[in-house]
Amino acid sequence: MGWNIFINAPNSYRLTAAHIRNSLQQQGFATFNATDLDLSDSEKIDLISLCELSKSLPLDRFGEDGRHRSYCEGVWSRETETIHWKTGYPQPDDSIEIDYHQGSEYQPEFGGVVRKFLRMSDEILNKGLLNKLIWHDLSLTGMAEHYSRLLCGVHLIRMQALPGKPAKITPNCFHRDGQPFTAVHLIERYNVEGGATHIAPPSYANCQLEEVPAHEITRFLLNDPLDSYIIDDAAICHYINPVTCDENASVGVRTIILIDFTPLEQSDRRSQ
Repeated sequence: MGWNIFINAPNSYRLTAAHIRNSLQQQGFATFNATDLDLSDSEKIDLISLCELSKSLPLDRFGEDGRHRSYCEGVWSRETETIHWKTGYPQPDDSIEIDYHQGSEYQPEFGGVVRKFLRMSDEILNKGLLNKLIWHDLSLTGMAEHYSRLLCGVHLIRMQALPGKPAKITPNCFHRDGQPFTAVHLIERYNVEGGATHIAPPSYANCQLEEVPAHEITRFLLNDPLDSYIIDDAAICHYINPVTCDENASVGVRTIILIDFTPLEQSDRRSQ
């Protein structure tokens, strides 16, 4: 299937996107929030729906307990301005899986391993809010101006912490992703501590937090729905500390949508 990810945006929205893109180019990362996204009423409803749909995500069997995930990837074409999502591989239990691979230089815990995730449902892929996020994130990267075809990956990840059982990202260290640009959007957060994003120079990839000098780290927290950031993978490395359950709470949750872009060919425009 495919759908158009380019929509008409008001001038004020385009100006905001230009400001975020400038910050990304200068810092290697940029933060933004729901106000910058200028959501429609239907997109706000989609946000509520995603919170509900995330409750049924299966456990990510690669890593420790507490991380639940679905994934899909598709090919964006400049010619058609659409993304054609991969159909995945049917399983004996009637579920559908998608393969996901990262090299060991980016994923010290599961590098070189083909991880298999539940394919994201068409119900999620067809949501206007996801359309908005992909369009917005792609516009920040500038990649559509230089490439005819891109691989777009989308993860929906629910980090669920229980008393005494934190939920951790993988890899649980400073790392790079291997995709040139990745954006992260908070969908829901409640009854948790942690989950803060730490940004450092790329030379600290594969280091633990305590191994990186404090003056080299920029730290921020996604706290409200659609608090977001985007990173230039060549310019920085990043780490998200474990999510722990609040005292007296029975469960704590941090849910995000992660969107990444990778060229499928060399740039079709010469450097100026």
